Amino acid sequence: MKDFLAMFESSFREWIQSACKEWNYPSPSADFYSNVEARLPDGLRAMLGLGLKKGIILASGHTFTLQGLPSFKGPYNWFSRYTTAQTPSLNWEYYIQVAEFVRLSNALDGKGYTLSFEDNLMDIGIYKKGRLLVFLEAKEKASQVPGLLQGIKRYEEHLDLLEKDRGKDPLRKAKYIVKHKPGYFCIFAIGVHREFRIDYPDDKAFKLCEDMIPLV
Repeated sequence: MKDFLAMFESSFREWIQSACKEWNYPSPSADFYSNVEARLPDGLRAMLGLGLKKGIILASGHTFTLQGLPSFKGPYNWFSRYTTAQTPSLNWEYYIQVAEFVRLSNALDGKGYTLSFEDNLMDIGIYKKGRLLVFLEAKEKASQVPGLLQGIKRYEEHLDLLEKDRGKDPLRKAKYIVKHKPGYFCIFAIGVHREFRIDYPDDKAFKLCEDMIPLV
């Protein structure tokens, strides 16, 4: 684990320096790096280090793409630019999302699955033989999970596909489920992993049932 942590930390500093050089920002203070370590725990940073070491994460400057993605996908930005702060702002959710992509890539290697990233409304999709099996949604903080999950569940009984969904993320996710009919749904964050089988009863739009995703 120490090697993977070191791999991430050295790479992260390179990404920061690349962004600072491009945007003409001063180098961040030691407190900046301490805050990043506090917000991204060891296991997550180690998973990112594993992804870098195995070539699952393909970083260039302060952007990245991922192994197996089509050429038109990405690159994605590790940071956002805010001129008033004069410090690169981490796109926190990407770090959680990419760590999960690495974990899945490592676990599913050679089993015939295909992973997608930023796939329409899905943060990650798991396909097999061209069929969508699992819809994965990433959040940074565990506190963000219950609200989104409850919001999606509100549409189990009835869903109007014509209802306007601008600014209504739970409705947009529910519509995606009904339109594409994945077999499973997962919502995850640091410290939280909720997995569901999705049933499609005749008298409901869909039904989320607590389960374990069988990636075998």
